[in-house]
Amino acid sequence: MRSKLSNFRPPAFVPQKAFCFLILLLPACDAARHGDIAEQPLAPLEAPPTTHEVGCFASKSIPTDPERYPYNHAATIIETPAGDLLCAWGAGARELAPDTVILLSRRPSGSGEWSSPIVVADKPGYADANPVLFVDDAGRIYLFHVEMFGDQFCLGRVIVRTSRDGGHTWDAPRDALGAICTMIRNHLIILRDGSWLLPGYQQAIYASQFWLSRNQGQNWESYPPILTPLDNNLQPAVVELSDSSLLALLRAAGKSGQTWEARSTDAGRSWSLRKRPDLPNPNSGLELIRLRSGELLVIYNDSRTERTPLVAALSEDEGLTWSAPKVLAAGDPQLSYPSACQTRDGRIHVVFSHRLTHIEHVEINEHWLRRE
Repeated sequence: MRSKLSNFRPPAFVPQKAFCFLILLLPACDAARHGDIAEQPLAPLEAPPTTHEVGCFASKSIPTDPERYPYNHAATIIETPAGDLLCAWGAGARELAPDTVILLSRRPSGSGEWSSPIVVADKPGYADANPVLFVDDAGRIYLFHVEMFGDQFCLGRVIVRTSRDGGHTWDAPRDALGAICTMIRNHLIILRDGSWLLPGYQQAIYASQFWLSRNQGQNWESYPPILTPLDNNLQPAVVELSDSSLLALLRAAGKSGQTWEARSTDAGRSWSLRKRPDLPNPNSGLELIRLRSGELLVIYNDSRTERTPLVAALSEDEGLTWSAPKVLAAGDPQLSYPSACQTRDGRIHVVFSHRLTHIEHVEINEHWLRRE
């Protein structure tokens, strides 16, 4: 039986200070610098970004217990209806270790500090992996993750549990999809018609696959896997475009070193495919979200062979072209598996695996992304 996390101690780290400035005098706030990235001023959290706001960049480690959980990977992040940030990830001795659990940390609204994590999913004797947090239109929070019943990824199923109090307590877990060998990684989205679209992938054949629910996750319909010639794909990230079509970017599971792009005009039933040589992919996870401005944000490793550096780029034309990448984190690999959300104040929050030792949180705004 696992001991509780009552004795959790955050790792020792000393954040560096940065100051935040706007054209008008506003309060300053602390920010931490990540690696060799040049730090930018950070504006007050309560003020949404404007066209006059300076760029802001801050990076901070999320607490973990390195002695108990030396492996930390595959984070997911959301904003709760109360304005808190929640981050969940897999943690254990190593990938697929029987002691791997899902941890959850919270950054309360108005605070700059992440809480010591708690265990929110643990199947004794088997690994839990690839959490995905999601908030529905009613404010309920869902935690999807893969629960293993064997020692390989194909021997797993997608589990879901629900919270009605902002992630403080959770309902009993249940089987989400009624399928095995199906993996998940990236955020669900709610389509304009109210349907939920869950991006997943078939581990046995390394092919992305989408699941659609028309009754708020009670039942799911699976669509055919997306097969790519000569180069497999997995871990799709998807957005709905202005014309209600879908754009997905897929991790390359072969040696091409290029991201796959998929577009659908029938809610994910069928897809047109092409490679994107302008978006390198070293067989690693990526993130794609739509910002409130309407622009698209992609986060990926700007390398064909290494999971470093981690960069972000914008698209003003629904993914046809992308801006020059801005570096979020650089250094020795791996800096990988990003997850992102934009909060109500306009800030963009990115979490990622920092060399598998801990989860790093980066906070930026659109102005920082656009700066030369």
